[in-house]
Amino acid sequence: MEALKGTLIPSGVEVTTTRNYGETAKEKSDELLEHLFIASFSVIILIVLSLGWRESIVVAVAVPVTLALTLLINYLYGYTLNRVTLFALIFSIGILVDDAIVVVENIHRHFRMRKVSPLNAVLAVDEVGNPTILATFTVIAALLPMAFVSGLMGPYMRPIPVGASAAMIFSLLIAFYREPLDELQGLEKCETVRS
Repeated sequence: MEALKGTLIPSGVEVTTTRNYGETAKEKSDELLEHLFIASFSVIILIVLSLGWRESIVVAVAVPVTLALTLLINYLYGYTLNRVTLFALIFSIGILVDDAIVVVENIHRHFRMRKVSPLNAVLAVDEVGNPTILATFTVIAALLPMAFVSGLMGPYMRPIPVGASAAMIFSLLIAFYREPLDELQGLEKCETVRS
């Protein structure tokens, strides 16, 4: 402040610092990062308790990959890592694991009903595909209009719908990732021969 007196701040003007959010910004962003890890860990523990440790590994991989891709989108859009973008990531954790959980749970159910095989996993994914896609795009349709808010709040709030929508799309892609098609067709032929 002293360096600005006489140049940007005219002489005779008294300046008093009433608030300095810069001092607490790092503390608040560290707290949000801590909550991000707590939320991710809580989701993984919940999956371990309800479905099993193998299924939790899928979610444990899906969460950081989705968050990393969402951070890449934030970077490409020019959003900095601040309280709003971190809040968007924490908000996203709850909704981004939905796709992976639905798919993993249905695979788990198919494995219990039949047997553990790649073809049964593909059939389980196909069974919940359309509803999962529809649910994901419904959430995106509900969030995305907030990105077009104008005025003072528009630029401030825009990272939330952009980040959450990107997280939902990446979550959907990760949930439905499967082996190359030619390998699956070979599995289907093997299954047909066995029947």
